[in-house]
Amino acid sequence: MTIFVWPQRPLTLPANQDTPARLRTRAMPGVVWIELTSRCPFDCVFCSRKLLRGNGQHMKFEMLEKLIGELGQPQIIRLNYSGESSHYPQIVEACELASATGARVELVSALASLPWHRVERLAQAGLARLTVSLHTLDEQRFGEIYRFSNVQEMRARIERIAGLAKTARRPMELDFAFVAMRRNLGDLVAVADYAAALGITRVDIHPVIRRDPIPETFEEELDGERLKPSFLADLRRTIESARQSHQDITFNVSTPELREPAPLSDDACAYPWPLQSAAQIHGCEQDPWNTVHVLAGGEVVTCEARDQIVMGRLGEQSFSEIWNSQPYAQFRDDYFHARDAKCRGCPYKFAARPRPLPRIVHAPDRGRSALVYGWHGDEQEAVFWSHRQARLALSAHGAARLKFRCLLPPGAADANRLSLKVNGVLLKTWRNDGAGMMEAQFNRRIQAEGQVILELETSQAFCPQERGGSADTRQLGVALLEASLS
Repeated sequence: MTIFVWPQRPLTLPANQDTPARLRTRAMPGVVWIELTSRCPFDCVFCSRKLLRGNGQHMKFEMLEKLIGELGQPQIIRLNYSGESSHYPQIVEACELASATGARVELVSALASLPWHRVERLAQAGLARLTVSLHTLDEQRFGEIYRFSNVQEMRARIERIAGLAKTARRPMELDFAFVAMRRNLGDLVAVADYAAALGITRVDIHPVIRRDPIPETFEEELDGERLKPSFLADLRRTIESARQSHQDITFNVSTPELREPAPLSDDACAYPWPLQSAAQIHGCEQDPWNTVHVLAGGEVVTCEARDQIVMGRLGEQSFSEIWNSQPYAQFRDDYFHARDAKCRGCPYKFAARPRPLPRIVHAPDRGRSALVYGWHGDEQEAVFWSHRQARLALSAHGAARLKFRCLLPPGAADANRLSLKVNGVLLKTWRNDGAGMMEAQFNRRIQAEGQVILELETSQAFCPQERGGSADTRQLGVALLEASLS
């Protein structure tokens, strides 16, 4: 006897008409820079704060409280921008307020001006990360670069904080940020030596930039706003020397300009050079999909490079109204289509040639342009790691088989759950009750036109550092292996 099995009818999905910019934008930003103050006792040689802000101002604490209350569930709150945050009278209270949201709270500080009576309180205020701006340990160059305080004051506070970090109520990472200039390039190894002596395992290197007409022109380092090839070559050699001396320290360089020039590809990748032809910008460190800056006076701006273009002002509008406003939506569209001049020339962007959405995503090297929202940007991994909430978009042309496969991390105290929605329709849920990774698969025929949007959401974030055995502090959702329409 022959048994005939009727083929499964395709599931007809509603159409999705969202624009590329809309697909990438969070309901509220996950990463928020808050400028507690635009005042600063330092007068760093590379800083434009005095030129742009004059004497500066402190953010009113009532404004800060209202803003924090409006953020929803932020992932990261960074309490700094142009001023010296440790100069803010309520710096400890600000850190405690931000920490109470459950977000990872980070602070960058030159630290030498932090009053001693606040040092211990700051270490116990719930910071997840304190980055000290340390550009030299040479007394003379310290005076030339910072033009305030001295090496002894800086070292004393760093060493006190390093000791207190070990007993902080919330684990606090301590690391260094080094602004690389010709005058201090030879000091990087000494800064790395000092980091190693303190048990610090991360040094972030920021080649000097000059966006505004400050007195220092940095002619040895810059040609306009681009780093000179001769300085880049010396910077590469210096960083390599530091890495060889300290293989237990991670040296991160903020700009991808150290890479060899390469043409635009179909998949978004770091592209530090000015865009000369049609392109799409898929993201950057301060992209308008997930990040925002709020200045001390309540001005909301998109990023550092556009901090004089105000999108709205707290006190005149709610934060949500500004984030979801028409001017912000228009900028996001201009950003994606590379119509904004500042964004076209920005060295920190991820860009690609214009192309239709892919039909296949296969980690690690195919279909990255489909990852439209909520994905970590590491290009070196064998999988595509998401945040707890993420979206990917595939091109659809009628009936096709949708295949999806990922790894779902375990939960902490209880099971970790994953839901899959496609064009707004909940199609599948998974539950990982185990202690290891669980593979989640979906395979079904669907009917759709235009674009198919897969929305992923886990009930918990997975932090490798918190689970032990890793220095990775990212908050992870799922490890995507593949997704396709065929």
